[in-house]
Amino acid sequence: MSRPKSDRRRKAILDAAKQLIAERGVAHTPTSAISKAAGIAEGSLFTYFPSKDELLNALYLEMRRDFDRSLAKYPQNADARTRLKCIWDAFIDLGVAEPARLGVMRQIRSTGRLLKENEQPGKMVVEVLDAVRDVIQAGVFCGASVEFFVLLLRAHAEATIEYIVAHPEQESHSRELGFNLIWRGLTGC
Repeated sequence: MSRPKSDRRRKAILDAAKQLIAERGVAHTPTSAISKAAGIAEGSLFTYFPSKDELLNALYLEMRRDFDRSLAKYPQNADARTRLKCIWDAFIDLGVAEPARLGVMRQIRSTGRLLKENEQPGKMVVEVLDAVRDVIQAGVFCGASVEFFVLLLRAHAEATIEYIVAHPEQESHSRELGFNLIWRGLTGC
């Protein structure tokens, strides 16, 4: 009879994987290194995650849930600018608090190893899509691809996070400037 799975061990595995992938990259992070960093036997890792791909998918989903949880106070019925600003601030907050997170998510997405159901947008992405769609329909980019603007928004936010991490004394100004540039780009004003 096998022992019940421990949430603490599962979290230790995911935390170790996130840290090592941030340091080494996905390709140079074997499961043996993850299990060692988590303080468990490699066989125990496979009790929780039958393959490295399943571990990567679980890690990606866990990090995406963190983004979704950051929208607990999302102003669902507010105007598009207010909703987009809330999303921007939540994304910047998480990225500044843990800059490696964005790189790990980017690396996992680029592996081509995400299960199709895990590529579906989370709450944050759905809210971004809705807010950007509202802005596009009302503004100068009528008919433009919403997905394209969401990718631009993410890239711009990641660049803003990198700048804030390098220049924390300029966080408030950089955060506002970054958002204003995106807003002006979407609305043409």
